[in-house]
Amino acid sequence: DAMEGEALVIKCPRWSSSVKVTWYHTDTYKIIPAEEEGSRIFSLKQFLWFLPTSREDSGNYTCVTLFSNNRTKSFNMSVQVHPHKQGVCFPSQIRYPNDTGRGKIVCPTIDNYKNATIIQWYKDCKPLQEERYYKREKYIFINNPIKEDDGYYTCQFIYTYKGNVFNVSATRIFISKAKHSPLPPQILFPKDKDVIEVELGAALSLKCQARLGIKVQPIAIVTWDVDNIPVKNSELSRFHEKTHFFQGREQEYYRETTLHITEVKKEDLQANFTCVVMNEMHNTRATVTLQLKAQCEVGLPNVLLITGSLVLLVAIAVSVILYQSFRVDIVLLYREIFQPHPLKD
Repeated sequence: DAMEGEALVIKCPRWSSSVKVTWYHTDTYKIIPAEEEGSRIFSLKQFLWFLPTSREDSGNYTCVTLFSNNRTKSFNMSVQVHPHKQGVCFPSQIRYPNDTGRGKIVCPTIDNYKNATIIQWYKDCKPLQEERYYKREKYIFINNPIKEDDGYYTCQFIYTYKGNVFNVSATRIFISKAKHSPLPPQILFPKDKDVIEVELGAALSLKCQARLGIKVQPIAIVTWDVDNIPVKNSELSRFHEKTHFFQGREQEYYRETTLHITEVKKEDLQANFTCVVMNEMHNTRATVTLQLKAQCEVGLPNVLLITGSLVLLVAIAVSVILYQSFRVDIVLLYREIFQPHPLKD
């Protein structure tokens, strides 16, 4: 994952100088060529370059390695480019884990950028300025890490390519040996101000998922409000919640609460449905609204098709009625027309 407007270099795994690498878009099979004048996306040996990234770059990419014995091997990689938002300095999905409990935090992917220079480290999007962090060329070291050191560490560096300077950032998680550690709560879905299409009378399930910290949290609330009234306090039997939790690969603690609506009614279209998330550090919320699904309009081709079918059915019905009513006359008329005349001597 990458932030919009930054440089991004992806490396094809298991590469050696004896193999040839081809990059292409997985979905379209369109080959990504080598660098051309003014090109923003290009391939160079084992690397795929984005200088810089754009939102439309999000998608799947494949690198194919061709070995000397004509054997090939392909690797699929997903790229997600995220827009910059106030107070957010890294994507919601962190792909670079760290060894739990160790104090050394290496800047991810920096080796892909030749002669890159780190200009700033951040913890949970706040600049690191304390003396207890020992900063080196490619990593920082925390002496005797404690629970308060748990979090997301972002290295920001600059990379120069052919005279053009690009910003790059990469984030990895650090987990100490502490029992648990809260993080600023983040709602993964839904997005604030989302609009959900519904049908009156149908059932509906609204899911809210949030990341609350590292390891099981003593305070972890993910719940739904309807017009600022908690669902658990609502008198409406149509609404009820169900919550479960799970942990990510790096022991991130998630909770997901589903609001089940047994029957959508007209008054629900005027209501605000708000997911409320809270832990030891902070609280946040996201509000969604409902709207009716757009009714499909019958187009002119469909009208012509229906009209033609009706005319054909009417014609068949009339033909059957006429045949039943005048069957004898039709047979006599047929004989008169097609009966052969006798030959005279």
